[in-house]
Amino acid sequence: MENIINRLIHGDTEGIQQATAELTESFKNPEAIPALCQVTVSSQNPQFRQYAAILLRKRLAKAKNWILVPQDMRNNVKSGMLNALVNEKEHMVKTAIAQFIGILVKHEFPTNTWPELLQFIQELCASEAENNRELGMFTISVMIDMAPAQYITHINALCQLCSSQLESICPESSVNILFYALVTLTKLIPVLEGHDAANAAYKNMLPACLQALRFLAERDPAKCIVAMEFLDDLAESAPAIIVPHMQFVVELSLQFASNQQLQSELRVKATSIIGWLVRIKRKSLIKNQLIGPIVEVLFKLMSSPSVDDSDEDYFVDDADNANPLTCATQTMDSLALHLPPEKLLPHILNHVQPALQGDNPYYRRGAFLCLAVISEGCAEAIRAKYLPNMLRCIGQGVTDTNAVVRNAALFALGQFSEYLQPDISQYASDILPILFEFLSQLCATLPNNSEPPSIDKMFYALEVFCEHLEDSLIPYLDTFMERLFVALDFKNSAHLRELSLSAIAAAANAAKEAMLPYFPRIVEGLKVYLTMKPEDETSISLQAQAIDTFGALARTIGKDNFMPFASESLQHGLTLIEENNDPNLRRSVFGLFAALSTVMNGQIGPALPKIVELMTESIKSSEGIVHYYGEGEKVTNLLTDESLDKALSYISSPKSWSVENDYIDEKEQACLALKEIAEFAGEVFNPYLEGCFEEIFKLTNYPQEDIRKAALCALGQFCISISFILTPEFNTAKEKVLSVLIPKCSEIIRTDEEKGVVIEAVETFDQILDKCHPEMKFADVHRDAIFNCILDVFTGKLVCQDADDRNDDSSVEDQAEQDEMLIEYAGDVLPKLGKHMKSDDFLIIFMRILPHILSRTKKSCSLSQRSFAIGLISECMAPLQQYVANIAPQLLPLLLQFSKDPKEDVRNNAIFGVGEMMLHGKELLYPHYPEVLSTPSSAVSQKTHAGTLDNICGALARMISTNMNGVPLEQVMPVFVQYLPLRHDFEENLAVYRCLQTLFTAKHPNAIEQVGAILKASAETIHRKQWSNDETMELVINVTRALKQEYPEQYQAVLPYLDVELSDLVKQL
Repeated sequence: MENIINRLIHGDTEGIQQATAELTESFKNPEAIPALCQVTVSSQNPQFRQYAAILLRKRLAKAKNWILVPQDMRNNVKSGMLNALVNEKEHMVKTAIAQFIGILVKHEFPTNTWPELLQFIQELCASEAENNRELGMFTISVMIDMAPAQYITHINALCQLCSSQLESICPESSVNILFYALVTLTKLIPVLEGHDAANAAYKNMLPACLQALRFLAERDPAKCIVAMEFLDDLAESAPAIIVPHMQFVVELSLQFASNQQLQSELRVKATSIIGWLVRIKRKSLIKNQLIGPIVEVLFKLMSSPSVDDSDEDYFVDDADNANPLTCATQTMDSLALHLPPEKLLPHILNHVQPALQGDNPYYRRGAFLCLAVISEGCAEAIRAKYLPNMLRCIGQGVTDTNAVVRNAALFALGQFSEYLQPDISQYASDILPILFEFLSQLCATLPNNSEPPSIDKMFYALEVFCEHLEDSLIPYLDTFMERLFVALDFKNSAHLRELSLSAIAAAANAAKEAMLPYFPRIVEGLKVYLTMKPEDETSISLQAQAIDTFGALARTIGKDNFMPFASESLQHGLTLIEENNDPNLRRSVFGLFAALSTVMNGQIGPALPKIVELMTESIKSSEGIVHYYGEGEKVTNLLTDESLDKALSYISSPKSWSVENDYIDEKEQACLALKEIAEFAGEVFNPYLEGCFEEIFKLTNYPQEDIRKAALCALGQFCISISFILTPEFNTAKEKVLSVLIPKCSEIIRTDEEKGVVIEAVETFDQILDKCHPEMKFADVHRDAIFNCILDVFTGKLVCQDADDRNDDSSVEDQAEQDEMLIEYAGDVLPKLGKHMKSDDFLIIFMRILPHILSRTKKSCSLSQRSFAIGLISECMAPLQQYVANIAPQLLPLLLQFSKDPKEDVRNNAIFGVGEMMLHGKELLYPHYPEVLSTPSSAVSQKTHAGTLDNICGALARMISTNMNGVPLEQVMPVFVQYLPLRHDFEENLAVYRCLQTLFTAKHPNAIEQVGAILKASAETIHRKQWSNDETMELVINVTRALKQEYPEQYQAVLPYLDVELSDLVKQL
């Protein structure tokens, strides 16, 4: 047996295969188990002893193999292993033996056939000798890890045992005993649920546990790092235990985090625990007034010097690479995402304002990092109160002479550009000159082949800001492109050229067809990168970015402009992916295929067999998976030989696994590309829909959240595409996808811990309800499932929501902006669901959820909450149809009240809602016309916001369309036409032109009097393309054409008052 083990450990592939075969054969002999036991207890080689114990554990892990061992031999194994545990000196061997004992517990405890084990441990733990107590606690900690569920019946006794070891900590206390006690308590956390006595014991023990952690931090920080998992797991799985001691847990974590004498890993662990507590128990933190102390420590960490000032990372994807600064930045981001802005911003500003005025560059860097990370979670509050001042500070920061400060300010500008749209675009004239000056200085230094340390942050800010400017970038495009072409010179570094290509893609996304003058030059430059043979990681990254940029141009430059390049690009992409096996390159080519589908549509069909095959391979692939086997060891999936895998399977199973980032990105892009191809390729993709649905559906349980989101996004589109296949054989497929997708989305919404994934699942509901073929039938069970999910979101019952908020409408005002975003997504689904229901059935569910909507209309609620609630009520009028009369007594006064709100978003939504209520309530609401008409008259007289005037026009249009006799048109019509064309809310043009069509069909004299003004307004509407869909476009053109033909005199009279462009446009109709 030692010979076999030696060859398994040290042999080559052939030797391992031969040893594996011999091992498999030897297990047929009953003496194999005693032989392995003999090696475990007597071999002179500790590696052999450890390996033998592992083989025993793997062989006897299944109960059927243990039962085959004769009873007397089983007794000998059990007693022999206990003796071996006492006698073994090597820690790794002792661990392997204890793990084997833990496996035997799985088989012996249910039948109570090993009482000697508990007696053995109790004697050790009660011993006066410290080494015996240490062995007892060590054994428990390892055994429990093998099968925690087996200890449920003993959990109270185990808690008592650990408590006794933690009771009286003194300078002479054993580090190891305290450590193993904490590890044991950590391993039991997953089985605490439902055990009241054990939960109470944990609550009572927690102060002693905190004292033990302090002791370990002083005596053995490495062990303290591991023991901190106790708090980490409690926060994740049993936060109620922490709540009574929240102040002490936070104080300990902050002490560790701020102590520069401690190891970085321990400080990171302590900071991350704060992040967990913020996510799950924010109310307890607020109640205990802990936000201020937390912000103070996090700010100090974010303001601490870094190892390399020239290339600082503020966020890291891999927790193993985190340091106190990056962890503090991520934790501050978590505070912004999970706390109400009014509870957080005052504390942050108390540190940011003095730091920006001070001389310490690291404090100024910390201030800008704070501004950067709160921009997502506190977006609404920043827009409402702080944006101009904060931008002014950031503008000063990006010109700071210190690179550390400048980089942080540029990062803040990029984050603001990402999360504070469209408001920040108003400051383009202030911001772009600063960024272009950076670019100019960069171009000036390029002959020296030097890159400033802030180049990455500068391009990040420039790219994100420009990408969101859309048409507003066009006036700056010449300057921007001129500098980018200089940076793209082949004399410059590959890194700079890659950044410049990415910036060109951003410019294309913003300016679209306005990029056409630069298109030939860009294409010529890109051809070099697209055809080169990449030799290293740098050139692969550069080529991948070139492909990404080419794809961005395909989407934005205009279909006709790109079409001449489409077929060649498609073929080149297929060649690239055949010749290269790099995941980053495959990702970029998948994105190119998706972009080409938007240009080629069905013409991409001949290439689909190969494209779908390649993307499906990526979706199925396990490339890049890294298995973790414990003790920090990781093994990548490079061993594919079957017999070698078989040998490894005897040795160990992975404790956990992860996927390298490039492979995650590739898999994500494969999902998104197939989604886009399904959307734009049309019928030619139909044969692949079911197969792609089945493969991507498997990714909805993938551990990486971006993959789950991409999978849901693709599945929603596949469902939509299948709904438009009207052949009988696809009827079953339609039922199948709904019966699979809706329950899966419901499960994800309720159980997924990541808000982003939950929002994607909610959005999937929204998309299939909104975009599936009108004849797609949703069964009652599907509609019920969707509504129940919406209701669960509103009542805070999801795993990703704060447990403190469940069924508590009084907590609405204290919700974080990100929590409210999820509720807004769920609210958007409600009216779309209503369109698939009978109006009386929708009334029932609407009345069930209405109290939760109304709870967001209080004065104490935020602007976005009130705007959302009124908007949602308004959108629900259409599916309620005539049943709006049932709710008018309750809701019409509310809408009329909010139509006078000082905030235009609330006011506009309320006025829209009034119009919708009158439109769908028809004659049942005629008595309310005088009351309702007084509201827009009052608003118009105040000359309010353009959007408000547009919504007033829309509301009047609906009322006139429904009951023109109820509106005094001789007074209303001149004012109504005066405010045409609409200036802001162009969706209202549908209601306006339906109304005009109704009036002219009835040949109403008050309308005919206004033909000239209406023709002028409609000409401007057509010229500016002020519509949101094809239906409105056709309606506006048809009304204009009809007026021109039926009222030629008025048409001729108005022509001289139109400019040449408008006049020519109307003549051509």
